[in-house]
Amino acid sequence: MKNSFKILLLIGLTIFLIASVFLSSSAEKEYKIYVVVHGGIADPFWKVCEKGALDAGALYPDLQVIYTGPAAYKLEEFMAHIEAALASKPDALVCTLTAPEAMDESLRADIANGLPVVAINAPDLREPEKRIPVLTYVGEDSYFIGVKAAQETLARFTPKRAIFANHHPGAAHIEARGNGYINTLKEKGVFAEALDITEDAVKGAEMVAAYLKTHPETDAIFCSNTMRTEAIIPRLEADGIKVGVEVKFAQMDSSPQILEYIKEGKVMFTMDQQQYLQGYLGVIFAYLNAKYGFTPPPAPVSTGPAVITADTIPTLEELVKAGYR
Repeated sequence: MKNSFKILLLIGLTIFLIASVFLSSSAEKEYKIYVVVHGGIADPFWKVCEKGALDAGALYPDLQVIYTGPAAYKLEEFMAHIEAALASKPDALVCTLTAPEAMDESLRADIANGLPVVAINAPDLREPEKRIPVLTYVGEDSYFIGVKAAQETLARFTPKRAIFANHHPGAAHIEARGNGYINTLKEKGVFAEALDITEDAVKGAEMVAAYLKTHPETDAIFCSNTMRTEAIIPRLEADGIKVGVEVKFAQMDSSPQILEYIKEGKVMFTMDQQQYLQGYLGVIFAYLNAKYGFTPPPAPVSTGPAVITADTIPTLEELVKAGYR
């Protein structure tokens, strides 16, 4: 009888412990964080950012990271992704502030209701009192990127005429990047202007080729997207232009092809804004705030730029191929 009681007691305790573990694990909160970017999630640049975001999400068993955005840059589609993310009631949002005026009302309302929001890659560049009150911003200083591109160009030669190839017209941070480049060159007496090359890489290459036919004295181009440069250079070469000699490129971001162009002398340099860190740190900061209330470092949390030349390529090639740079 005593043995039967002991067995029943043991069974009861076992069931109780199993039930306790089950209830505890089922009650454990899962944190859902949306990462919404503007630039085309199939773009090689944004795949690196995605890798950073998903790698950060993989660190925590109670964290689900959903990375989303338009297939190609279209402001209306980007805004639809933002609204869809907000409607899903996430625990935090990581996003590019590509169009702060358009995003202001929705984000400000959710932030007021307690939603942690971290900005990456594209900050709110309005006056401080008008900015969306995000937790912090992780990324590059857009205007300074343009200034740095111009300074690095001027350190190598003085252009006769220069263009900034704007692949995302209407995106505030891209326009700021162009302004930094143009203003710095103009201060040195160089004629410079922005050229809208649209979001279509092939169409953009044709537009640059047409511009150079109209303005053959153009000898400097700053293009801050790898896909566009990879389309523009062969298009100009098809017209017989000696890229790297008659026209010299300043570049931003890396790809295996861009590194080859630097080795060949067709691109002078590229600037690395380390977008892996933008996705990675953006998710980490959002998660730690949502779960523990930690306050992230104040904006801006700068991720670059680092200037990459032929001398520095050997240390970066494998990291670029692996999707980290």
